[in-house]
Amino acid sequence: MSMTIMIWGLGLALNIGLILFGLILADRQRRYHMARLQRAQGRTTAAAEKPGKVQKRVSYAELSFMGRVLARLDDQLAQTSLTLGARALLVQAGLGVLTIFAGGVLGLGMHPVTALVLALLLPWGIVTMILKSAQARYRLTFTEGLPEALDIFARGLRAGRPVSDSLSIVVKSSKGPLAHEFTRCHDAICMGTALPDSLDRLAQRVPTPEVCFFSVATALQAETGGNLIETMENLAMQLRERRKLRKKARALSSEARASAAILASLPFAVCLLIAFLNLGYLEPLYADARGQVMSLVAVTSVSMGVFIMARMGKLDV
Repeated sequence: MSMTIMIWGLGLALNIGLILFGLILADRQRRYHMARLQRAQGRTTAAAEKPGKVQKRVSYAELSFMGRVLARLDDQLAQTSLTLGARALLVQAGLGVLTIFAGGVLGLGMHPVTALVLALLLPWGIVTMILKSAQARYRLTFTEGLPEALDIFARGLRAGRPVSDSLSIVVKSSKGPLAHEFTRCHDAICMGTALPDSLDRLAQRVPTPEVCFFSVATALQAETGGNLIETMENLAMQLRERRKLRKKARALSSEARASAAILASLPFAVCLLIAFLNLGYLEPLYADARGQVMSLVAVTSVSMGVFIMARMGKLDV
């Protein structure tokens, strides 16, 4: 009994430590940004007083490990439509760890070690799944509207407008990820960045084949010369044909995807039905330590099967 209480106390202390760690990360990142802003202001003042003196710039390599983690997470969140920040995400993940651990030990009577492993793995998996799903939805929305945006861009160029004005028309006539990404491209071009370089950064932020085609075609046109208007129009036509082919492939694989969805949901549906008819029948699966291990293995194997079936039913076009 004393060992169980000790393990439970260690798990609770670990969860509280994770929350405090997230708060410390947030505070340290805030202090780093404030210090960097003060250094930038100091460099500006010194440069005004001593024009010939070269000031040292702060590089990404000078960031601490926690700063790199937050910067990496910020980069991942920038590729989604989520308004949540990296620090807030870490704090919420820590609260999720504490909630899952307390609910597993106090509510379900799980062993503290099992609850601790589940509390550490489940929030990480949920956060990863949310980020991947949000990034996929962001890229899909951008890709679906890209041909129309290219047509607007080409029409602006055909009307005699410069590149920056044509991009501003695309920004005004678009919404969501298209408006956000082309606003960044427009701002970069207005600041002096070349169009191929701006689109290369766009391809790094939205790494889809369509955006890569757009970036490469524009870069080749800028190097070899040619009609940018015809390049944009031909590229928009090719992207529409690619979209049609993707929808056709999705229709042809609909039967395999439906079978995978049915087979994946069948174990969970049977479990819910048994729990509704006789909840005590499933009690050994969550009350006994051996049943908890069996449940964890079963959920893991079912998840692997769902992943394999999903990959088998997906056609890359």
